[in-house]
Amino acid sequence: MVVMIFFGCTPEQSTISEYQIENGLNIPIVLRFYRNGLPSAQTSVVTLEGLGNTYKKSGEALGSSTTPFDVFSADSILIVFDGKRIQGHNMFEPNGFSLLNQQDYQKISSGRFLYLIDQKNYNNATPCDGPCY
Repeated sequence: MVVMIFFGCTPEQSTISEYQIENGLNIPIVLRFYRNGLPSAQTSVVTLEGLGNTYKKSGEALGSSTTPFDVFSADSILIVFDGKRIQGHNMFEPNGFSLLNQQDYQKISSGRFLYLIDQKNYNNATPCDGPCY
């Protein structure tokens, strides 16, 4: 009976997802990852020097998909544009183009997703009244 139970169960499949963030601007941008208000222990700062530079990160989870929240191990991300403007992202903000909402990424292929930081992000960023961090 124990043998039947053991062989009758199938483990849940794991899924690997890759999220790519690309700089679509001709200026350097810095991504700052936070978890519970503190810099993320896994990735805290990434610099994308210019047009076409990318940051890729993969993650694995049980079930059908992972989310940017899972893969980046962050609950908020700040984008700093050339040290002059800043834009904050959390799960659903900014509405319609959040770095932490899978629906706001373009699907490249099965399990691979792209977010292009572009002029719209820059235009919606807030000017810094001093150092941007």
